[in-house]
Parts: sequence; structure tokens; C-alpha cells
Amino acid sequence: MKNLMITAAASALIFGAAACSQSESTEYGETSYDETQTAEMTDETTMDDEVLMAETDTDMNADTMDADMVYLTSAELSAGELIGAEVIGSDGEKVAVVDDFLLAADGNVKSVIFKAGELNDFIGDKGAISYDRLDLTMDADNEPRFTVAMTDEAMEEITEFEQNGLNDYRLASEIIGTSADFINSDESIRINDIILTDAGKASYAIVGDLMGDERQIAYNKINIEQGDGGSIIIDASYDDLETMPIFKYEHDVEADTSNDLYDNDNELNADLGVDSEDEEMDTEQ
Repeated sequence: MKNLMITAAASALIFGAAACSQSESTEYGETSYDETQTAEMTDETTMDDEVLMAETDTDMNADTMDADMVYLTSAELSAGELIGAEVIGSDGEKVAVVDDFLLAADGNVKSVIFKAGELNDFIGDKGAISYDRLDLTMDADNEPRFTVAMTDEAMEEITEFEQNGLNDYRLASEIIGTSADFINSDESIRINDIILTDAGKASYAIVGDLMGDERQIAYNKINIEQGDGGSIIIDASYDDLETMPIFKYEHDVEADTSNDLYDNDNELNADLGVDSEDEEMDTEQ
């Protein structure tokens, strides 16, 4: 009986010492296997997330770099802006306003549709004149206008232009503002403008949604189904849209000016021996 009690007491002491040893180990910051494994898994997960984010950023940058940025050149004209332009006659007076452009299937401007006569800005008689009979100039406000070697009376004598039906897509104004469908797709996009060369040919269409960038697409990719109830088909897939050039009518002068001012400030601080970061901290304080 005594031997049993001694054995039991010894066992208690052994287990107690083990417990104390484990407690002290934990107290002094020795990490257990489970904690070590959890830390390793956390580190691996963090590294995987960082790698994934880096790859995602790279993919996004690659997608952005796929599309070039293009601008309206001096040899190109916006059909949307030219509609409503003044036509100045041989006597220096306004004889008509541009009402539209009649386009051929190959994109050439067959005729300029104008409104002449009194109140030609609103209810003038419509006529058609060959594009090569007009000369394009820019007025003092850098607004486009046409000149023609004709008087007001001569313009009014031109045979009135008659439109054959509605929505047949012969006129630029019918194409601009219309949604076009991508080939073999349910996706569509709005045509916002048509870009003409100064020789009078449609070279590009500008497409885009209200919230996204406008894209430039060759006009020969725009297939027009004429006649009442016709449609416009873009000879490209919807996925091709992301690689089409991003179109801007002009450079962002304000942004360029802001960057120039920022650079000039930095250069001035450098010349004066002023640290820009210290200056920002003083301003915040």
C-alpha cells in the first residue's frame, strides 16, 4: 500500500513538473507546432496574394498599353462639328448653313446638304452642292466655315434636296448618334462622330459609351444596311474594342499646364535648396 502511494505521488510530481515546464515554455514565448504551422501558412498566403495582385496589375497595365492614344489632326474634320457651319458667299455674306453630308458607300462625301434663304438656320430650303465647290476656312474664333463663289440668290436656285425615306443611313446625321451592332454578337455601341479628311472622305468613326473612352475605328469597318429599318454592323468583335485606339479631339492642355507648374515648383525648390517634402510637412503643420 505504501509503495502504491509513493508511486502515485511520484507520478503526480512528474506530471506536475511537465505541466509547469509546458506553462513556462509558453510563458517565455516558445511557439508550439500548431502556432508555427499557422504562421507559415499565413506567410505563404500573404505571398500568394501579393504575387496575384502583382500579376493582376501587370495584366491591367498590359490591357491599357494595348490601346494607343490618337488625336484629331489638322487634316481631319469632325462631321458633327461641321453640321451647322456657316457658308459665306462671294459677297462676303452668309448665304447658307451646312445641314448634313450625303455619303457614298465608300465613305466619299457625294454632296454637302445646306439650308439657304431667309432664316436658313431654322427653316431654309435644302439643297445639295458638290463638296469640291466649297472651301473650308476657320474664322477668328477658330470655328469652321465654308466659302462658296455664289450669291444668296444663286444658292436658292439650286434644286431642292429630297430625302428618300427616313433612317436609310445615307446622311451623316443619321449615322451619328445611332447604335451599331458588333458582328456575330449581341453587343452594340454608339457612333458618336464621323471624321472626314479635308478632301471630303469619311476615314474614321468614333464610337463609345457615355462612361467609357471613345475609340477610333476605320470607317470601312462600318457596314450600312440602307433602306427603312436598316441597321449598322461593325465588322469587328466586341473584344476588339479594347485594342482600338483611344480617341481625343485635342490634347488636355490643362493637365499639361498643371504638370509644367508642378515641375517648375520642384525645380525652383531645388535651386533654393528647399526640400519639397519638408515644405509639405510645414504646410500641413
